[in-house]
Amino acid sequence: MYELKNHMEIVVQQALQDYLRQNTITCSCEHCQADIMALTLNRLPARYFVSLQGEILTQIESQALPDQARIMAEVVRAAQQVSATPSHPNNQ
Repeated sequence: MYELKNHMEIVVQQALQDYLRQNTITCSCEHCQADIMALTLNRLPARYFVSLQGEILTQIESQALPDQARIMAEVVRAAQQVSATPSHPNNQ
C-alpha cells in the first residue's frame, strides 16, 4: 500500500514555525496553529506524492521563490485571521 502525502503540509508547517519564531500572535496554542494550517492549506494548491522520487521532485519544485513568498503570505494572512478571532475561549 502506498502512503499518499501532501508536501504542502510539510512546507506550511515549517513556514508557520518560522513565522511564530519571529512574530507574536494573540494565541499560538496547538488549536490555533491547526486552524492557521487549515486556513493556509485551503488557500494553496496541494502537492501530493507517493514515492521518494516524487517527494524529491516536489521539494525541488517548491523551492521556487514565488511559491515561498505566496506560502508565507498565506501563513501571515491566516495567522492574522485566527489571532483576531480564535475558535476557542480566551482561557485556553
